[in-house]
Amino acid sequence: MDNKRQMIYLAALLHDIGKFYQRSSSISIKELNPDFDKEEFGYQHAEWTHQFFQIEKIKQTLAKVPGLKENLYENQTDNQFNVANLASNHHRPQCIEEAFVTLGDWWSAGIDRQNIDALKEKSFGKVTIDWGKTRYKTIPLFSVFNGINNGDSNSAFPLNPLNIEKGLLFPKQVNSKDDGINEALYHDLWTKFIAEFAQLPTDTIEGFSESLTYLLKKFTWSIPSNTMDMANVSLYEHSKTTAAFAELFATYYQTHSEAFNWNNSDKRLTVQDGKYPAMLYGADISGIQKFIYNISSSKAAKSLKGRSFYLQLLIDSLIQRIISHEKIRATIGHVVYSSGGKFYLLLPNTNEVKEALKELELYFEKELWEEHKGKLKINAGYIGFAYRNKKENNHWENWLEIEGCKGSFDIGDLWKELSDKINLEKNRHFKTLLLDRWDEFFDENNEQLKTGGNIQTCAVTGEPITNEKNKIDDGVYVSTSVFQQVKLGEALKGSNYRIIHKNNDKHTYLDKRSKRNNSIKVIGVYNYLFNKEELTYDDADFRGITSADVSKVITINNTDFLAAPLKGRNPSYGFQFYGGNRQAQDVAGKDKTFEGLAKNEQGKPTYLGVLRMDVDGLGDIFIQGFNKCERSFSSYATLSFLLDVFFSGYINTVREHKKYKDFVNILYSGGDDIFAIGRWDLIIDFAEEIRKDFKAFAGRDDISISAGITIVRSKYPISKAADLAGKAESSAKLFNQGEKNAISIFGEVVSWDKEFGEVKELKDELARLIESNNMSHSILHKLMQYAEIKKANDAFKVKGETDKIDLSYKWHTAYYLKRFLDRYKFDMHRSNTTDRNNMEITDFVQKLQKDLIANEISYEKVGLACRWAELEIREIAEDYI
Repeated sequence: MDNKRQMIYLAALLHDIGKFYQRSSSISIKELNPDFDKEEFGYQHAEWTHQFFQIEKIKQTLAKVPGLKENLYENQTDNQFNVANLASNHHRPQCIEEAFVTLGDWWSAGIDRQNIDALKEKSFGKVTIDWGKTRYKTIPLFSVFNGINNGDSNSAFPLNPLNIEKGLLFPKQVNSKDDGINEALYHDLWTKFIAEFAQLPTDTIEGFSESLTYLLKKFTWSIPSNTMDMANVSLYEHSKTTAAFAELFATYYQTHSEAFNWNNSDKRLTVQDGKYPAMLYGADISGIQKFIYNISSSKAAKSLKGRSFYLQLLIDSLIQRIISHEKIRATIGHVVYSSGGKFYLLLPNTNEVKEALKELELYFEKELWEEHKGKLKINAGYIGFAYRNKKENNHWENWLEIEGCKGSFDIGDLWKELSDKINLEKNRHFKTLLLDRWDEFFDENNEQLKTGGNIQTCAVTGEPITNEKNKIDDGVYVSTSVFQQVKLGEALKGSNYRIIHKNNDKHTYLDKRSKRNNSIKVIGVYNYLFNKEELTYDDADFRGITSADVSKVITINNTDFLAAPLKGRNPSYGFQFYGGNRQAQDVAGKDKTFEGLAKNEQGKPTYLGVLRMDVDGLGDIFIQGFNKCERSFSSYATLSFLLDVFFSGYINTVREHKKYKDFVNILYSGGDDIFAIGRWDLIIDFAEEIRKDFKAFAGRDDISISAGITIVRSKYPISKAADLAGKAESSAKLFNQGEKNAISIFGEVVSWDKEFGEVKELKDELARLIESNNMSHSILHKLMQYAEIKKANDAFKVKGETDKIDLSYKWHTAYYLKRFLDRYKFDMHRSNTTDRNNMEITDFVQKLQKDLIANEISYEKVGLACRWAELEIREIAEDYI
């Protein structure tokens, strides 16, 4: 990226920093600058942005960055083109470069800004609040979930640095002005921001800008972008997408200057009809589920965590290769979304970029084939677009156009159009590779296709080993890729940092690190895992790193990413959230096997629970969930960010709880998916807690998450157990004619809202009466038997085989429960006492009998509670499943 593009990107990233500065200060605009002229900047916050560059600590830091010192302020030949003016003139641009920032600001916000006068009393929720004259300092960031699907919730986030602890992350209900925020909170946050700004690496403008992107993410994630009409969009996401747009405009302009109309008299920049300077590029990795779950032996536990983390590295590496390509030279700020095996980028819609993407996709295809032989595949596509606007009757009409499509659209349509295009690619797997390397795939003389004889197979995947054999245990051999995943998983558990080496050339010091088994090459990008001590000691092997252009230090699940600066020349710094980097360990400090997870506190064997869950209807939310007036790139980016924080970040907080830490492992969590494994009873509790917390995080009852759980012996093949859990999850998604919001467990589906709680309460009472009151265990088997008959009847009814329906279970139930009651009543009569235990049993059974007869509770729920109770009261696993 040339210096002009870099400056435009950096300035756009900081264009609204004045909002943060202004809200943190008690002084007025006239005290800040007695000569302030609104006509010069347009809005007060633009003057505050200008004054930000006058702060001594900021000036000192920026002056250290190569290429910035002479381009910061007005002391140069072209006094219009400098970083301070680029950032602060976005409401009154004086040249086309400044107008790129202005246009980026509009496109990020979707242009469709609402009527401000109609919103003066609005709280972005169901409660109307008079925020007063200082509303810009007291209105919090309202949750973007509030208005989805025409919702009217009113939750808002706390104002503090980004942290995955519940109390610092979750939104709270806003019912009055007192529930908002204040200047003191802003001042404290601003003071911390300025202190860390001074710690940013200043070796190169690329490293500085990339690190600044993460710093803004940490400190401005919960600041509303605009308290008048964008109070549910974070300042960070708006700033980031503004910077991406501004940079891509500058890039597009270099080869398509005729596409822009710069009107110097009214200082307005527009895009010519028929020109589409922006591109939304998306990619989806198919085969992820099978890749994670398709493992065939008890040795699977050794590689599962590494396999999951490998997928995270794969996505990161794909993005890194794209943005660092010499014909693209984008930034991490161009990433709109990256999680759950998918990513989307904003890029300039030029032929050069398209050629680069085509070249990269072929490279990715070849690399993935060589490494995984078709198990993982990248499906990608792009769509050009542009916002249009025209003024009629003193009112601006705005709409989005998609290249190659007629009509006017919005971002939801753009998202759907690209999703459909990517899905088409899933039916064309390796098409380019098939044509280029036909013989390798289909020639019968190809040695790689021959089978038979004494072929060594991988102990984890069961597939033939065609490359070097690697031993992980005595007599246990695995493929090279599985061996790397095992070592990656082992390194991950003690690592706090990841170094990404962007340069494709391998250096001597990289060879040294490779021998320590904490490195892995993914799609030509080298990744190294370290703990803090390894990263900072004086004679670290990686001291060969000399430039921010080729390396980045990432903290894992910790936003204090500047806390351990490297000696020598600094690379860029950042942080990322990753679900499940810590695993349950035994007393010796080793990762637990599946058998180790499936033991109770006394060390006795029990069962293993496998959980899969994800958000209901997330695709529909992205396509049509937002109200039309709120559909913008910054709002979509805000939603994506919140999902990533919850499923990649906060979920670790839940797993680290004392209750789960030693018995539950998160094997994969990203996007909106969770795959976890652990002791069966705690997996159920874990799923319930995730559901409850997600409901609180979204602040909505109708944005739900469904789950499927299967319970197996610890030696059961994990791939089959994962498949069963997936089918259970699918059953939950079909619950109540597609209402979802359900959990499938023990072969039955119940809603989260009411039925799960009822079943759990009934289970608890059954288990208590059997264990504490000596109620006969036989009641569980009888009620399960009757529930199975009822379930069979329902199946016959669906098939139309009504002649097979057996209704005898109803009177058998009544007869059995009466006899059961008589037994305990007789015992009390014979002993001439009112034994408390027997009284509790008779009261419970009488109520159960009444509820079943009156259909107050279903046989299915009773049968589910009985199966659950029976498994819970067993001390040692037996032939149950």
